[in-house]
Amino acid sequence: MEESVQETLNPETAAEEAGMDQGPTPSESTNRLIALCLEAAAGRRDAESLRQALTACRFELTGAKDAFYHQVKDEPGLLDTLPEAIEAVMDAFDAYGEALEGARAWLSRQDPEVLQAAAEALAEAYLSLHQSLLGYEWAYLSHGDEAHPALNLMLKVQSALRQGLMDDERFDEILDRLWEHFTLGIETFEADSDPVRANRGAQASRQALAGIQDMDMYLEDHDLAVFEKGFVRFREGCLLLVEQIQDSIGEALIESPTPSPQVNWVIHAARAVADGLDAALLVRAQAWFEPQLAESYFRFEQCAEAALEGPIRMAEQVPVARDGFDRLNRSLPLLRLGIERRDLLPRGIEKMETGANLLFEAWRILTEIEQGETETPCPRCGAPNLATARVCAGCGAMLVRPVEPSPQAAWSSETEGPANLQRILSACQKAETGQMGADEFASVLAWAEQLLNTANLGLARLSQDEEPTAEVQQAILDLRQGIAEFRQALDELQQFVLDGRPLHLSAGTRLLVAACDRLAELQQRSDAT
Repeated sequence: MEESVQETLNPETAAEEAGMDQGPTPSESTNRLIALCLEAAAGRRDAESLRQALTACRFELTGAKDAFYHQVKDEPGLLDTLPEAIEAVMDAFDAYGEALEGARAWLSRQDPEVLQAAAEALAEAYLSLHQSLLGYEWAYLSHGDEAHPALNLMLKVQSALRQGLMDDERFDEILDRLWEHFTLGIETFEADSDPVRANRGAQASRQALAGIQDMDMYLEDHDLAVFEKGFVRFREGCLLLVEQIQDSIGEALIESPTPSPQVNWVIHAARAVADGLDAALLVRAQAWFEPQLAESYFRFEQCAEAALEGPIRMAEQVPVARDGFDRLNRSLPLLRLGIERRDLLPRGIEKMETGANLLFEAWRILTEIEQGETETPCPRCGAPNLATARVCAGCGAMLVRPVEPSPQAAWSSETEGPANLQRILSACQKAETGQMGADEFASVLAWAEQLLNTANLGLARLSQDEEPTAEVQQAILDLRQGIAEFRQALDELQQFVLDGRPLHLSAGTRLLVAACDRLAELQQRSDAT
């Protein structure tokens, strides 16, 4: 990336004639542009040649900036993963452009000091761009699913070596930088006041350095087997280092491949053992993980009963979460046996990944529901507001307040169902003739929404019965359909509150009658049995 940026920053031939082989930046083209500015300041270049060079450079700089941005934007997830490194490069591009504008200011006010200041600014801007591109490059190379950034880097190097895309000079530079990093790590750990932590951390760093030494032997005869042997030692050192850091801070650090860092650490340890690393790493990872899993399951069961009594969507997440915990628990014996039978490790890893993803999805939905319960949407503009707010923070409209007392159950008797329906239909008629304002009508709809939530709660409890009969299963399906139609009717009526179009009022009324007929029929069948 850096070389392509340098190639684009080429001023016109007039700037090349300035001749500056050595300069203040690593970019020969930038050095030539600086020389052109200084010559123009000394009166040895005319304004037109400088104008042409600056215009060409601005055009090419814009192209380089756009190319960089589209490169990172087109790779999925990169903008979210490396935002700081990408922002630093974009800021450096802008700073270089500002330096060009500083030089261009001389065209309207030909003061030599303007060009001298611009020459210094160009040097500083390019050096900043150079460093930010290097920083992005290393951040990109270190990005990946491995437990340690250096492992992501060396996996990319490994792939490039296999394809013949890595030259010796670049490979040597990478190993040198890694050597400096882990050497500094040894010094840092040896200065630690905790002797156990100091010893384990320093040993892990030395193991990584031993792997770097082995990989360096590749340069002698370019034998990939030599590189692979060194990479195994290097990988073990990196994983031991991650383990040491996690033990020190008491929590996992690994972000991939699942949303759970704790699960991810066990997965990475299992993968490493499957690839031939010391099985003790996986034994320690499991011993660290199992009590955390047990505690998480205990906390989940404490909340499960409350979730089953909540909205239906919340209750539905309880079996999903239980399935996730079950898969995680069933993965542990496979991992233990996999220490002796490595062919079992992929199955254990798969169960861990599936279980962690199921738990995360259930947690995500539960969090959405809990957040939604604390907010009240404005009936006029739809903006979310605190449930205790009386006035919308977005448009100032009066918010709908719940009607008290709330009903005990929706259509729980032959008389209550028609009475509830009659109240809603009466409100629809009054709203149609203008006898009921939008705020009052919205309040009635909020009360009807409470009826729906109560029905949802009953359905959630009914759904938890073990081995329901065929009649019960059919009743649940019918009730789900009736509630869905009731919700669709309320959505149409709520749309009338928002835009005042009679079409929504008439459509909502028809849907409401149909939904209530279905629920009343279901109630009659239930009473008959």
